[in-house]
Amino acid sequence: MEFEDIQYMYKEGYDCAQCVIHAFKDKLNADEETIMRATTCMSMGLLQGSVCGAILAAFTIIGLRYGTSSPDLGAKGLALIKREQFMTEFRKKYNGITCPELTGYDVRDNEENTKAFAAGIYDNFCPRLCLDVMNILEKIL
Repeated sequence: MEFEDIQYMYKEGYDCAQCVIHAFKDKLNADEETIMRATTCMSMGLLQGSVCGAILAAFTIIGLRYGTSSPDLGAKGLALIKREQFMTEFRKKYNGITCPELTGYDVRDNEENTKAFAAGIYDNFCPRLCLDVMNILEKIL
């Protein structure tokens, strides 16, 4: 995906997690509707100012690619290694993983969220972060 594609998805009403998961829909063993629905509640740090939805979607993608549905420690180990590879690359550019750490705004607070919108965080910063997450995933998958 290109930056403009992500911006377009945001304008259409999709969020960070959905943009990231959508970009990898053809590489996952799941139908698009299911993965889009599964990531619906991840945006804006779970709307709690928690871990960024794009990162949560990245972990979901890694889990769908390398995870296991049985207590297979070897398979789980590979997924955890991929998660750590992702985080190592992500931390090279970003100093945090929560929405407030990344954006400088506490999305739980209406006034702060309004300031974030006015500052163009959701039009520029978040789509750029999504693109960075996608590029890291391309590299490690």
